[in-house]
Amino acid sequence: MQCLIMTKKMNNLQLSQKKMKKEIAQLEYFIKSDIDARELKRAIAVRMALSGNIYHEISNILVSAQ
Repeated sequence: MQCLIMTKKMNNLQLSQKKMKKEIAQLEYFIKSDIDARELKRAIAVRMALSGNIYHEISNILVSAQ
């Protein structure tokens, strides 16, 4: 369920600065919790996208982390 919510948010990166900070804070909390490795990678990818990283960079970082 959490992953679906994050994917929807990632598809719509037109968030205000205030909402973006709130989303990143929620992602940080989620990342620090005890989650499955796949969910962790997805949460990190969403956090990076919200922070302004381009998708190619995100992909390269996550692939090299395996």
